[in-house]
Amino acid sequence: MFRADYLEVGFRRGWKVSDIDFDQLDQLYDLRIVLETASLEKIGGSAPPHPEIEALKAVWCVEPDARESDPATMFGMDENFHRGLVRATGNAEMLRVNNEVTERIRIVRRLDFLKPHRTSATYDEHSTMLNFIDRGKYGEAAMLLKAHITQSKLEVRKITVSMLKEARERKLPFVS
Repeated sequence: MFRADYLEVGFRRGWKVSDIDFDQLDQLYDLRIVLETASLEKIGGSAPPHPEIEALKAVWCVEPDARESDPATMFGMDENFHRGLVRATGNAEMLRVNNEVTERIRIVRRLDFLKPHRTSATYDEHSTMLNFIDRGKYGEAAMLLKAHITQSKLEVRKITVSMLKEARERKLPFVS
């Protein structure tokens, strides 16, 4: 889905892609960190088993030759991982807010998997987080989660800036 606030429509002038507000994106990524680390804390305060965590382990704790590599598929899997952490809390309001934040940053987040090293890092980091959760090491999982989301934010910013620069240099009609 393409969000309308990423387009500027001018009366009898057509449309152009809006400038990306990196300050707002940073705030949304910070909110993700707060929601997801709070989710880990809440999961840690409840007794196992955690069926949602077990389902995530089945996807992410796999051998390298069983890993997905398609960027579009990886993007969906990554969203489901982060949504699954919040869903595991059983808190519908936390999940609702997480889904809203995810929707607002989706257009740039999908860029994260254009680089193959990000796919490998994502598998490694997700499986390590899940193993920390399994062993009751929620603080370690939270520290890794914060670093993971921060790195994703930095990668997405770098890719976005690079793509916008390239589009402007090619003088594409819809990028100004």
